[in-house]
Amino acid sequence: MPRGNAYPPDLARYVKEHWPSERELSLPPELLEQALAVAFQASLTSEEARPVRFRLLLTPLEKLPEAGAPNEGVLRLRFERTRSLTADEIRRLAPAVPFEPALIGAQAEANDLRIWGIAHSGPAWLAPTWGGRSLVPNWTYDPIVHVNGPGKVAVRCAGKLVGAMERGQLVDATIDVFDSEWLPAMFAREREEIRAVHAAKQARTASPTAVEHSLVGRVGQHMLRRAIQIARGARHGGLLLCVSSEPDAPVDGLGGLRLKYRIGQDEPSRRYRTLLLRLLEAVAATTSNPSVGWSDFASNASAELEALEQAVFEWSRVVANLMAIDGAVVVDKRFGLLGFGAEVSGELPTPERVYRALDSEGHDVKADDVENVGTRHRAAYRFVNDHPDGVAIVISQDGGVSFVANRAGRVVYWEQSVSP
Repeated sequence: MPRGNAYPPDLARYVKEHWPSERELSLPPELLEQALAVAFQASLTSEEARPVRFRLLLTPLEKLPEAGAPNEGVLRLRFERTRSLTADEIRRLAPAVPFEPALIGAQAEANDLRIWGIAHSGPAWLAPTWGGRSLVPNWTYDPIVHVNGPGKVAVRCAGKLVGAMERGQLVDATIDVFDSEWLPAMFAREREEIRAVHAAKQARTASPTAVEHSLVGRVGQHMLRRAIQIARGARHGGLLLCVSSEPDAPVDGLGGLRLKYRIGQDEPSRRYRTLLLRLLEAVAATTSNPSVGWSDFASNASAELEALEQAVFEWSRVVANLMAIDGAVVVDKRFGLLGFGAEVSGELPTPERVYRALDSEGHDVKADDVENVGTRHRAAYRFVNDHPDGVAIVISQDGGVSFVANRAGRVVYWEQSVSP
């Protein structure tokens, strides 16, 4: 939850007080405060008109083995001489140390912080955000500072958020809408339909195996995660509208949406459903248990399941690529593709007020002005106001992601955590 107006010294104290009890915070408090102050200053700068984004690894060079490798540990590149940890130095280094695969390494020297070099971690740490079954490697319990935008400074230990500062407030948790109960509930009917189709096929086998909601739901979640990240990586923004629609309902029945490019409703436009059913059959074929869930899929290393997972992710790419032009991509709740280049009619009523969710369930909200955002967000607000069973996902050019839904007659938006 957000807490008060805060500055780097406040975040330093918060991190010290909330550092995992089973781990030692090896950096002295005054040096942690120094690191956060420098990170905050660097977050407000830009390099050749690009915002400065970086990860700062606060660990001694000697704690990282020379034989380390990206995506398992790190490949460390040691400078011949250490350099001062300043906002200007970080600004100059940041373009050569991309946020996703690399970190700037710093350590304590004579009661000061100095940059010792660059650590290439690889992108495997992003697996929970990108979707998929990959295990997340952990190679340090020392602090890693994440700077992902102006004034956005977070401190993590082994991938877990300890504390962060956003909009001048201390934050002790990020919002991941995929962990909520309301979002899966909006797709409950579609999950049950898939389970029923699978059960009918299994009834013809000698040893029928049912599938749990966890497997059907999480495959869809990971497909969406991947689509969001592909669109974010393209840096053009986008809008995805998910509507409640019967499989053969005419697109003209979508009130308030004008589709520039309509997709024919045949098997290719519903390819995700085909892939999902094949994936469920493949998992069920590997066991004699009465049911299978996400853990059965996650632990299965067969080439067939790997190929099906990659095919699901390619569907993510199809959806994400269509966001590159003006207008929204429209899918139904089975993730069938209805069209793209969609315009949300300006004649639809705009809600007088929207609410920013402060937790994943939207129980704690804060009223916000509709005019504080751009055209994509306002289109999303009008859409969910008019389609209370729908969901909108807004991806901004700066990489921000918002989920928008109608909760008990109120238009609520969540600012989704998009990277650890």
